[in-house]
Parts: sequence; C-alpha cells; structure tokens
Amino acid sequence: MKKLLTLFILILISLLGCNKQETSEIVNEIPELNIYAIKVFLNDDFYENIIPVFTKIFECEVNIIKFPDARSMLDKAISEKDSSDIDILFGIDNTLLFLANQDSLFLQYESNNLTYISEGIIFDKEYRINPVCYSNIAFNYNSYVISDPPITFGEMQDGKFKDQIIIMDPRTSSLGRAMLFWSVAAFGRNGYGHFWRSIKDNVFNIYDNQDDAYNAYLAGEAPMILGLDTTPIFHTQKEHTEKYRSTIPKEGGFKFIEGVGILSSSQHKYYAKKFVDFVLSTEFQEKIANEMWMKPANKKVKLPPDYEILPKMTNDYTKDLSTRQTRLQYDEWIKKWKRIMLK
Repeated sequence: MKKLLTLFILILISLLGCNKQETSEIVNEIPELNIYAIKVFLNDDFYENIIPVFTKIFECEVNIIKFPDARSMLDKAISEKDSSDIDILFGIDNTLLFLANQDSLFLQYESNNLTYISEGIIFDKEYRINPVCYSNIAFNYNSYVISDPPITFGEMQDGKFKDQIIIMDPRTSSLGRAMLFWSVAAFGRNGYGHFWRSIKDNVFNIYDNQDDAYNAYLAGEAPMILGLDTTPIFHTQKEHTEKYRSTIPKEGGFKFIEGVGILSSSQHKYYAKKFVDFVLSTEFQEKIANEMWMKPANKKVKLPPDYEILPKMTNDYTKDLSTRQTRLQYDEWIKKWKRIMLK
C-alpha cells in the first residue's frame, strides 16, 4: 500500500509540476489552504484517502469547513467577499452558476488538466468553476416496492404513484433546483407549471435538504425519490444489494455537475491553483467512482462495470437554459413553483 501511495504521489508531482500560471507567485505564500466544501461532496473517507496526498506533495496544510448544501456555502462566501480568508469552494454545482459568476467572486483559472475533461461537462466557459464530477438527475426507486417504474414524464403523473415521490425544495436544495431547471428546459416557460400541477398529488413530501429526504426514502416512507442516477451504485458496492435502482424519463434528462472554484480574494492562489490541478488529474479522478459514487469529469477515466447498468439519457436538457436566462427568470420560476406546490 505504501508503494502504491508513493507511486501515486510521484505521478501527481510530474502532472502538477507545470502550469499556465507563473510559479513566481509562491514567493511569500503561506503554505496553507482554507476550503469551504459541501458535506456530501467531501465525505470523511474521501477526505482521509485523498487530501493527505495533496498535503504531502506541497507540504501545505489544508483546512476544511463543511456545509450541508452548496447554496448556504455560496451565500456565506458572497457575504464574506471582502473579508474572507477562504481560498476555495469545493462542491459548487451547475445550478448555481447564475449566482456564482456575479460580482467577480471567483478567479478565472484555465488549468492545463482541462485537456482531459470532457467538453460537455465544462459548464462555465469562463473557467471560474471547473467541473470535478457529475451524474444525471434521475428518480431512484425501491425495486422491491415498485416493479414497474415510470419511464416517461407522462407516466410519472399516473395516479398509481400517488404519495410515492419524495422531492427537494429548489430554494434550499441543489437537486431540487436541478429538477426545476430540468422541468423548465423540457416543458418550456409556459408548460413547466402544468407538469408540476400534474405530479403534485404524487409527491409524498418536499424536504429542505437531500439528507433528510434520503433518510425518509431509506426508512420506507415513500418508494421513489429525486436523486442521481449513480446513487444506487453505493448500495451495490457497500451493501451488496440491487434493491435500489434509478430511472430517467425517455423525453430527456439533466446533468448535475459539481465543481471547484478559487475565490478572487484568495491569499494563497499558488496552492489554490495546484489544488484545482490536483482534483482534475487522472489519478485523483480515478478515485471518484468508488469513493463519491459519481462519474469523473476526466474522459480518460474508465468507469467500473457497476456503472454499465445505469439508465441512458436519450436527450440532454442541461445546456438549454443559458446563465443569463436563468439569472433573469429564476425568481419567476420559484414563485410559480411555490404557488403550485406549497398551497
């Protein structure tokens, strides 16, 4: 194991040794990184197995403060914009790009390792937020309860699924926000409201966050939940069960992409850039599928066989909404969603 770790470190040193940025900015830098990260994105096992590799290579201390969700993390960073000692936000997703790219909060950084990242996963063309991993939004279901899951948006409206679907609030949850964006892209500005009305009776409950929602799902309170297509892989690998599965409507899906961004106010930009290079490297990305149960953004990484059973996405709505359109119309979408779902 020590030989493998040493080899991993040597490979990463060679990969991270050169950059588009001048290394002269290391002068007078304090060897320390302060990171905000969402709890789900940086779980304890992943942290213990991966972060020490970075600290060993750069002899740099890493301090991490965890948040329950990406929106609260971003809001905190925005409120501290002029006084923060935080360098990196780890876990900012594509549903927040319309907020994240305002007020020059993030530093533009085009890492050399973006060469290995799939073009379709790069959601910020200004390279302020760089993609780390992704999954497709899906509906996870308990196959012991639901043997015939909905495979179209129309079937989701069927009365046989009354009170069987758990969803998350788009105001507080990135997954909930992704479903809202997905519905707007799929049904249009005038049609998404009809979709939400048609599934309202089938919604068991709306939760503020993913943790509470998933705990209710696992407790058997409802057999279907808004989630990621890759989540059942966790149960397959860790619990050796295929009880939990996922389905994506045939009309099309939506990619949920999580990334990393360097704050413009960072006092440790050299190390922050090296950290972005690190998480985009093939060696780091190879850990994602079996440590975070998402798909790596790096196109050189081959997915494990377990991932071959995941449902296919026939049409991709992810980029149908521009950042500008989302910024201008988000409040309107939320107001309509509230009128329909929270009456």
